[in-house]
Amino acid sequence: MKNWDDLRYLVAVHKTGSMSAAARLLDTNPATVSRRLGRLSETLGFELFLKTPQGWTANDSIGELIETITAFENEIESYLNTRDNVGTTITGHVNIGCSPSVATYVLLPGLKDLMEENPDLQITLTNQFYQDALGDNDLFISAIRPQQGRLVVRFVGKFATNVFCYPDSPRDGRWVGLHALHDRYPPVQHCRTIMGGRDPMIRVETMMDSVRTVRSTRLPGILPTGAALGDPELIPFEPESRPMQTPLYLCFHETRRKDPLVQMVADWVADRFNAYENV
Repeated sequence: MKNWDDLRYLVAVHKTGSMSAAARLLDTNPATVSRRLGRLSETLGFELFLKTPQGWTANDSIGELIETITAFENEIESYLNTRDNVGTTITGHVNIGCSPSVATYVLLPGLKDLMEENPDLQITLTNQFYQDALGDNDLFISAIRPQQGRLVVRFVGKFATNVFCYPDSPRDGRWVGLHALHDRYPPVQHCRTIMGGRDPMIRVETMMDSVRTVRSTRLPGILPTGAALGDPELIPFEPESRPMQTPLYLCFHETRRKDPLVQMVADWVADRFNAYENV
């Protein structure tokens, strides 16, 4: 195989699920991604991806190849991070996938200290919550415990949610919930029970959107307990209702076990959850 660089395009589309996102990841354009994949497909003798409503899904025939490339890519990244981090501070760039509410209430309060201790560290936070794969992240925090893939899965803590409101909020069954895709998950089911099984009147994408919507409409809504701690006016809609405690898992590829950058950030995330739960 002469064009080894084509494999980067294969992995990028697998990670991101689309030609355009892969192009952004590789700092190129979709036409180049498509051309490179076409050439690689001719070399291997079959189609690499299948188009689905969720995006481009890898052909089962290349699953092992993608895993091999990903493992090699991670080994190189770990080697470089080990070589470059020989002092007391950590340098490098790490992508962390997590929900905006986890970022806001768990990670961001400790980010200033982390960056002061490691001034050359670069962090990107991407929005995801119910995920079971890395995508283009180095680590991700998920409410789903992944069952497949070569991942190290580490329980890091629980994230509490409940229906909160203001003293003057209406109690006529109207409330703020999340997008229907969340309806099958325990936090929304818990809130739906509190609201008498009714559908939300307003649906939003994330819990941070719900925080802003509850504040602007004064309707009850699903919120992280951290939002209530930050707004003394917020009270539980049902005083006797206990918050829903959702277990969260920190995941990264097993080939990054000895990567000092990933290990340091993983430990920091675990410490942040410990601090959050002890507030």
